[in-house]
Amino acid sequence: MKDLEIQELRSFWEANPLSAGRIPYRLGTPEYFSFYDRLREKNETPEFSALLHEYHHYSHKKVLDVGSGNGYVLGKYAQFGAQVYGVDLTLTGVELCQRRFEYQGLRGHFCMGNAEELPFPGSVFDCVCSMGVLHHTPNIERAMGEVFRVLKPGGRLILMVYHRNSALYQFKFRWMNRVTGKSRRQLVNEIDGLGNPKGEVFSKSEIKNLLRSFTDIETSVGLLQSWMILPRGARFVPDQILKRFERCFGWFLYAKAIKP
Repeated sequence: MKDLEIQELRSFWEANPLSAGRIPYRLGTPEYFSFYDRLREKNETPEFSALLHEYHHYSHKKVLDVGSGNGYVLGKYAQFGAQVYGVDLTLTGVELCQRRFEYQGLRGHFCMGNAEELPFPGSVFDCVCSMGVLHHTPNIERAMGEVFRVLKPGGRLILMVYHRNSALYQFKFRWMNRVTGKSRRQLVNEIDGLGNPKGEVFSKSEIKNLLRSFTDIETSVGLLQSWMILPRGARFVPDQILKRFERCFGWFLYAKAIKP
């Protein structure tokens, strides 16, 4: 069953590369990457990303991105001198990472693989990040065990998953369930596109339990936008108002931890 689930996920993401449906440029072109970067930085500013990922701390150290997408995060690490490795479920993801690095004149290592069977020996990475990926894998406990395995003692984990106690999940998706008849689980799946076979949400306590083998666990919440609380076509809510509440009700749940 697990192999079938992984193949379903691979098929979906091969056909629907990250944000590709929102980008009016051919996949893998410089214009595609530039447009994607602007989209991403509306959700996570470069300043926020630098604080979260501690890019400067990993110069000449080994960094792995599990679900490397099109290489945005790894590109930042590489620019600060890290030795970067990306593993992605899809061939498209691997090729996009390679193309980004070619355009930017960076060096990186990329391969296909799934988070539940990472193709690396144990205790080799100083940092493992996985942003918006592990909530899609069939067995996240197994995936976290793999992340723990490949990290060096003292290595850093940086993680983002979808937030159970967000305004989107607890408010808007409840309303949409009544209106459309779709379950909240289905609506979580569809946030990444119709036909996505797997999505999940987590509370802070659930993430801390998932990371129980780690130490120095930190969690935070971010990203609250008008569309996450209002029906389509409703009036826009100013960002300065939403900022007051995103640390409690945002859609992104971040976690950082250390392997003892």
